Amino acid sequence: MFFKGLAFIVLLLGLQYVARASAQSSTAYCDSSSGICYQGYTDPTLNITIGVVLPPLTTGSTPNATEFIAELIAPASFGWTGLSMGGQMANSLLFTMWPNNGKVMFGPRWSSGYTQPTPYDGPTITLLPDTMVNSTHIKASFRCQNCTTWEGGSLGSGDLAGFQLLAYVANDDTPVTDPSDIASNFTEHDQMNFFGLELSDAHSSSYYSYIGGGTTATATSTSTAPAATQTKYGQCGGSDWTGPTVCASGSTCEAVNTYYSQCL
Repeated sequence: MFFKGLAFIVLLLGLQYVARASAQSSTAYCDSSSGICYQGYTDPTLNITIGVVLPPLTTGSTPNATEFIAELIAPASFGWTGLSMGGQMANSLLFTMWPNNGKVMFGPRWSSGYTQPTPYDGPTITLLPDTMVNSTHIKASFRCQNCTTWEGGSLGSGDLAGFQLLAYVANDDTPVTDPSDIASNFTEHDQMNFFGLELSDAHSSSYYSYIGGGTTATATSTSTAPAATQTKYGQCGGSDWTGPTVCASGSTCEAVNTYYSQCL
């Protein structure tokens, strides 16, 4: 399982009310590899970093963002690492990540209850060029489109200038069942924590420069590279993929599974 069922539900009910006052709250930082500036948090014990940046808020009463950029960094020794954008397991947009032979295995998941979460088809994920794995750390830097609402919930409960509790988990020694399969099952986590994200602080006027320029973005605009060439670590194929299928020089398009191919 992703989170520890009833114990986590009871904990979450209390934490939702105290998270704004918690020491574990987000701060601004810039990633030296990508130059992207995030609102996020680094866990000093687990050595996990999570950062989120959103498009600029609209001037109207209802923000129009349907996407965000985020990064998840964790020790490469972990069997797997997970992130919940809704702060809980059930009815939340989840992400899982683990290394496999020098590749970053990363993708969205969802579950209606406290059972094994399965791959989720709603979001469109594009891994950004600073995605990497080495002998010490694994990092997924990604653009997530169609990601501010999901089945059973939404970021900030629909208020993208509000507050969101984010949860993160890890299994620090047990690999997933099949590391080569992005849809692999895995054992329950043995590490878990959370932090509070003030969404109003996560919006950035630089957002569209981070994804390659321009002034607008839509759910069908999935390429982070110019023209018809995808950057290294970007998506280049898979079921229903309509973006670029040619990879930048020095990388080739490799199938991870039926739904996702990546420039490696």
